[in-house]
Amino acid sequence: MKTYITILLKKLEQMQIEVVAASKMELSEKTAFYQEQVYDCHRILLIRSGKGRLHARKREYELVPGTFCILLAGTSHSIAVEPGETLSFQWCHLHANLEDREFYSSFGLPVAVQLEERQLASAIFDRLISEQNRDGLTSRLRIKAAILELMSMYLEGVPSDLERAHPSPEIEKIDAVLKYIDDHLADNITVEVLARQVFLHPNYFIVFFKSVLGYSPIQYVNNRRMEYAKSLLLKPDCSISEVAASVGMQIYYFSRMFKAHTGLTPSRYRKQATGIVPSSLAEFEEEWGSEL
Repeated sequence: MKTYITILLKKLEQMQIEVVAASKMELSEKTAFYQEQVYDCHRILLIRSGKGRLHARKREYELVPGTFCILLAGTSHSIAVEPGETLSFQWCHLHANLEDREFYSSFGLPVAVQLEERQLASAIFDRLISEQNRDGLTSRLRIKAAILELMSMYLEGVPSDLERAHPSPEIEKIDAVLKYIDDHLADNITVEVLARQVFLHPNYFIVFFKSVLGYSPIQYVNNRRMEYAKSLLLKPDCSISEVAASVGMQIYYFSRMFKAHTGLTPSRYRKQATGIVPSSLAEFEEEWGSEL
């Protein structure tokens, strides 16, 4: 599941999002069965209060406070309200560059999840609705930030033992490559080596990899090395030379790359992350200019 989430996160980071409508709604028992709907836009819902049922993808999902739903464009769905209940929810309709809906469906992610921080999610949704109605200079940026935060909460709510749908061949290939990279960060990883893992020509592999993750293979490898190095630097018993060796680099080259990646030397990052700050300007300048 971790690899699949990695792919989704990279896609979300690069996604172009346009919210076209957002508001709140209430449905009562008198509304009976909310008629079946199919939208040309993507739809997200957050249940605030009441109880009901969502019918989508030939399945039924329980709707209770904190239920968060994602309905991709073209998904037929309907909502029923439980007897004696009033179902209150926030909703948003948006367009996003999800080029291939089947690509996302292959992840097998659920239509609905239960959010732990439902009040926080509702507050984020309120902010999204407010910005949509305000249409200010920075509203589009604030709206996108709200959508990404809600999507992050959704992914955190996906069960770790979720049974995935049958993955597409593209996802299977990327899955194999990402696992190989994580298992061989200390090795000499080349495009040719990665392409061989999925039996592709190196030139085609570069295009294929970037189309899915938005990075070239080597960019992704170096980013993973730096992220892994950051986690190792939080361990006080792991020296900087050991960290460099763990990501397959000579210490001097590692230090230069790490500083280019984070803006901090490895030693400065370690102190910053563990709460140790320079006691004087001279100490700060000395550490800032140090390669180690």
